[in-house]
Amino acid sequence: MLRGTKALDPDLVAWYFDLLGPVDRVLDLGCGQGDIGRYRPKRVRCVIGADMAEETLRAAAGHEAVCGWDGDSGVLPFRDEIFDAIVAKDVLEHLLRPWLIVAEMHRVLRSGGRVIASVPMARSRAVWADYTHMRGFTRAALRAMFEDQGFLVEKPLPMGGLPLAGRAGLVRSLPRILAIPPLGWLFGSSYMIVATKA
Repeated sequence: MLRGTKALDPDLVAWYFDLLGPVDRVLDLGCGQGDIGRYRPKRVRCVIGADMAEETLRAAAGHEAVCGWDGDSGVLPFRDEIFDAIVAKDVLEHLLRPWLIVAEMHRVLRSGGRVIASVPMARSRAVWADYTHMRGFTRAALRAMFEDQGFLVEKPLPMGGLPLAGRAGLVRSLPRILAIPPLGWLFGSSYMIVATKA
């Protein structure tokens, strides 16, 4: 496994694709090891992974078509309306101006396409556990960042590392579990958002 990257739970990836609906071409933004492509359903024809680290791109290339990308450039190297969906898991918090990339997501997404993004909560233990993070997000800030770029946003959902959630098959139940105040406070570390290009 690459240093600094965690493998995604296959159940989480399956849930993402259920939330995305019928899609053909998906952008995996900040692709890590390429787990979105590795665990994609057979119906999904193409996953393109974009990342800035060559080591990461080499690892992802076994599962996705890959493309180098400088997140702080403020642009995505793709033509307009080419993707049916975008997954941006744990990437926006690393960018100086993440709203520029959210605007670019809107540009490269077809009408009706969906984005799933996850970011750390604005809690010091979530944000500063990784020295490459630039910021954390409140629910309101995350929603506003996507709405300001023209997306329709569903309520941001709490997520986090609940012990044994993956093994117990509870990945899809995490938002409901973490809505319970003591559990949310103890284990909530990120928000997941689903946004649609109107």
